[in-house]
Amino acid sequence: MTIQDETADDIGALVRAAADAARRAGRALLAGAGTGARGKPGGHAHDVVTEADTAVEEMLRAELTAACPGSAVVGEEGGADGDGEVLWYVDPIDGTHNFSRDLPLYCVSIGLTVRGEPVGGCVYEPARDELHTAAGGVLLRDGRAVEPPPERPVPMILADLPRAGTTPDPAEFALFAELLAAADVRRIGSSALALAYVATGRADMAVVPDALAWDHAAGRVLVTASGGTFVAVPEGPCLRRPGAFAAWRPGLSDLGATVVRALERMPFLRGWLEDDTTLA
Repeated sequence: MTIQDETADDIGALVRAAADAARRAGRALLAGAGTGARGKPGGHAHDVVTEADTAVEEMLRAELTAACPGSAVVGEEGGADGDGEVLWYVDPIDGTHNFSRDLPLYCVSIGLTVRGEPVGGCVYEPARDELHTAAGGVLLRDGRAVEPPPERPVPMILADLPRAGTTPDPAEFALFAELLAAADVRRIGSSALALAYVATGRADMAVVPDALAWDHAAGRVLVTASGGTFVAVPEGPCLRRPGAFAAWRPGLSDLGATVVRALERMPFLRGWLEDDTTLA
């Protein structure tokens, strides 16, 4: 297809193409899990990268632009290869630190946007051989509809909070304490997986105060397709300076609104829209 004539069916086809590419990438990653990592240039003390990150992203760039000529890829390792109406947001290994230690909490994440609107996404978890996709408002896991989760007595929140590799602001500890009072809180080190788990009901909320556009471009579509809510702080795509996000399942809107207000008050997020942080 071309970007001038995309339809809902075309978007579904593109998400399937992305899913196929993500599966191939994930299977390649399995062979390299546990490989050594190095500090990412310009990153914080806990930010790491492996050779596999770059190799997988290059492979995905080639496959995705072939699937939609005229589209462009925005990737964690290689940045943007152009601009256009159709953009792929690619995180070749979301959860690189886990991957480098052979801890099976990492994934390949590909989000699709058309004219700035998130319209599709896939999150592939190699260790479980599990694929989450969403297009046209339909959430699938391994190609099948996701059954509603059972009632659970205690909510579970996946929160990479406070931020790693920084001197956290007291406001981060205050929010963390509030979350602990409301739910069972876990830190898994992968934004895309956290969102996929919220979408499918394994968790009830995800809160990440240190995320870039490719971290949540796919997962946010999964969450909204499930009937959940996703809020980025700030709203625009963060490409050079991290922003934050919160996502939650139906029934947690009051807690979700409280979390969003807390994120909006975080000193490290205030005023960053004054910087040049988007593609524009």
